[in-house]
Amino acid sequence: MKRFKNIFALILMLSATSCGEELLDITPSTALPPDIAIQSVADMETVLLGVYSQMQNSDYYGRYFILVPDVMSDDVKQNASANRAKEWAEFNGNEIDFIAEEIWTEVYEVILRANTVINSGLEFPAAVKDLGDQLLGEAYAIRALAHFDIARIYAQTYNFSSGGSHPGVPIVTEFDPDAEPTRATVGEVYQAVLSDLDRSISLMNQSRGTGFFSRDAAVALQARIALYMSDFAKAESLASQVIDGGNFSLTSTEGYLDAWAANGSAPDVIFEVIMTESDNNGGDALGRMYINEGYGDYLPSLDLVNLIDSNDIRSQLFKFDETLAGVYGTIRVNKFPNINGEDNTPVIRLSELYLIRAEARAMTGNEAGAIEDLMTIRQRAWPTAPAVTATGEALLDEIEREKRIELMFEGHRLWDLMRKGRSVMRTDCTAPICEINYPNERFILPIPQQELVANPNISQNPGY
Repeated sequence: MKRFKNIFALILMLSATSCGEELLDITPSTALPPDIAIQSVADMETVLLGVYSQMQNSDYYGRYFILVPDVMSDDVKQNASANRAKEWAEFNGNEIDFIAEEIWTEVYEVILRANTVINSGLEFPAAVKDLGDQLLGEAYAIRALAHFDIARIYAQTYNFSSGGSHPGVPIVTEFDPDAEPTRATVGEVYQAVLSDLDRSISLMNQSRGTGFFSRDAAVALQARIALYMSDFAKAESLASQVIDGGNFSLTSTEGYLDAWAANGSAPDVIFEVIMTESDNNGGDALGRMYINEGYGDYLPSLDLVNLIDSNDIRSQLFKFDETLAGVYGTIRVNKFPNINGEDNTPVIRLSELYLIRAEARAMTGNEAGAIEDLMTIRQRAWPTAPAVTATGEALLDEIEREKRIELMFEGHRLWDLMRKGRSVMRTDCTAPICEINYPNERFILPIPQQELVANPNISQNPGY
């Protein structure tokens, strides 16, 4: 990305792949071997900046990795003019669609760049060992996140089969231009991810700001993964480590809306992908898919909007638009309002950890603790919200409702439905398809055709 373009050119790790290039089989003609490219901690820091920069790409956290699962869910509906990601909102995308190709390419580019740091073999002098360990730990955490993300979007959810024994994605830990990797199972991918996170936590020893991975961010990601794996006791324990650790606190009620509008960090953020004036995606930014100053392709569904009480400050994350009418309603998403695309993309927020713990507690019988966590998030946004007295499935429904509202348009809804084995039911529907039953082969993207051609060991997802 632009922020590190000049310094990254000094220490080229891997050539950036353009449209039509196959990722796992590329031979970067300008790449330097890791032992040459990284000869000092300063080199490592520069290279790692390039890894973070790659995450800003509009085909990863800059736009489509967040947008696509949301337009496939029941939180978002198409505007009349929608033509970006339309195929996925209508569940008729294919293996040659540019979004399927580019998400695969860009996420594996992140993995390969992280591998350059991880495999550098650099021994740190005592004076810079703490920083060197921190940087190496961040690279492990990024590689873990990227493998987890690509498994989420190209493979069925962990509980689709016993122990995640169904096809996942290739696990790539080294650069090998001749490699033709097979698909690991989802279970194997998750174990590799958790192993990388354990390694990252053992190495990281400082916080460099919310735009960089920290030990807390890695533990938070482990909590999310434990929830996906239905390991509720572990999810509660890990979430509690971060919540009780005291390094992060919930944004105040008074500051909540301002945080979203400040073109900086989102509320409660633990880790985010930074978008500044010099390195944002401009017209390719996530927010411009929603605001009328951008493309305005997608709108909030009334299914979601009607869940939010008018006294809840999150109801103000929408704005009236007089140009809309009829089935399209009268409101737009205003959660990422910057017209220049400078809104950061939140990856992990403390509020998610409270809601992970609430669900985990409810599933393990601690309903009082679950209600306490639920009300912490609800009353932050709606101080006069009535107390929740629900139990059993009704309590789980309340937690799901709260998570759906709090994390709306941050790319979570479809995967929450999938891990619970639930169908997508669009009652406020402007797409040709309004009910997508679970299980469904189309809940995930196809392996790109370019990858299938280049690597005979890769198999296509069923249904494509």
